Amino acid sequence: MSGISNDLGVASHPVGLAKLSVSEKIGYGLGDAGGTIITGLISNFLTFFYTDIFGLTPAVVGTLFLVLRVIDAISDPLIGVIADRSSTKMGQFRPFILWTAIPLGLIAFLTFSVPDLAYHWKVLYAVVTYFALSVLYSLNNVPYCALITKITTNPLELVSCQSWRFALCGVAGFAVSVGLPIMVDYFGNGNAVRGYQYGVGVLACLAIAMFLLCFYGVKERVVARNNHTFNLRESLKSIRRNDQLLLTFVMSLLIISIFNTKGGVAMYFITYVLHGDATYTSLFFGMATLGGITGSILVQYLTRSFEIKTLYFWVNMVLALAHFAVWFVPGTATTVWLVLVFVCCVVLGLILPMHFTLVTFADTYGEWKSGRRSSGMNFAFNLFFVKLAWAVAGVIVSVVLTVVAYRSGMENQTPLSLAGITMLSTAIPGVLHLLLAATVWFFRIDNKMVAQMEQELGR
Repeated sequence: MSGISNDLGVASHPVGLAKLSVSEKIGYGLGDAGGTIITGLISNFLTFFYTDIFGLTPAVVGTLFLVLRVIDAISDPLIGVIADRSSTKMGQFRPFILWTAIPLGLIAFLTFSVPDLAYHWKVLYAVVTYFALSVLYSLNNVPYCALITKITTNPLELVSCQSWRFALCGVAGFAVSVGLPIMVDYFGNGNAVRGYQYGVGVLACLAIAMFLLCFYGVKERVVARNNHTFNLRESLKSIRRNDQLLLTFVMSLLIISIFNTKGGVAMYFITYVLHGDATYTSLFFGMATLGGITGSILVQYLTRSFEIKTLYFWVNMVLALAHFAVWFVPGTATTVWLVLVFVCCVVLGLILPMHFTLVTFADTYGEWKSGRRSSGMNFAFNLFFVKLAWAVAGVIVSVVLTVVAYRSGMENQTPLSLAGITMLSTAIPGVLHLLLAATVWFFRIDNKMVAQMEQELGR
């Protein structure tokens, strides 16, 4: 049974182990598909946009990314507190997706606009718009991530939800990575500033539609065993004592650093190492996205036969070795690179559904261990480490580009700058995958333990 629900989408009794409909899984996935449009713009295009379109130096961009993460260290936990204390007729976490949909789309559009201002005012504009984008994304994504704990506690349904989520994220990522270069060329007609503004405007409208479909497509049905009055001190103590949750923070930092380092350098690698034009750029991103979608679909079948955390460990080991190996593939082998990108992204696509399933396991573990559930705070801290990874990746890319004396323009590339760009696409992600595998090794929650916790929690 799926439970009896009212018109506002809030279930009247807990049915956390129920089998979910495909439509609800799609509805849930669309929420992060909209978020992927925002993060895809940030990870794949914002660094390049800031340096080559907006006109900022790599050093300023790296500093901007790092300083705003310090602010996130305060704002993200506060958003988690707000989410945990929220209670409305529409549910606890769902309303945030509705409230932030239009503002988030609007600020994304403004972030990729170039004002006609002096350089120092343009820097200020970048700071303000990127800060607003970051805060609004948190207000949307912290409750969204916590929402899964209100939808189901069934491990197989969790993986299935995450599988649908990241398959749809792959579609959204395709719309960004493949669609934006095409729209920049079409709308800009030689004017990249106008092309980015209009192209991002179209994608922002698509993101808003996805957020709204998520809000109307899911139900909150899981009720915590103990409905304690929210206490910040006790919630922080619970997080500090949840060693498995702390491991997921490190895992989030590493996995998103990998994605954003590869994404942040992709335009440089395609443009200067592979000498790709707009068509090749779209094809490159298309193969990457298709591979990611394929991996996201395959993972729900693999996890029926293999333990999630064990599969997660070995996938990272394989990816580490693969990234070291492709360092030796020449940039002239452009067709080979398309095949390699597809294969790599199929394997890489397995990771995120497993990762966020383990985060949910750690959230349940915290409730089982302490008797207190603070999903908003737990996912807020996880999101902080996700956004810290944005900064880490931005700093990695900016530092390497600075060290190799990168200057924009094909005519300004040197063997050293090309080697630096190649290293950012291959060896550095390989090292991060090794670190991630080492961290996963210490994660001890498996399916059997989840079943035990759910039984003892009475769900």
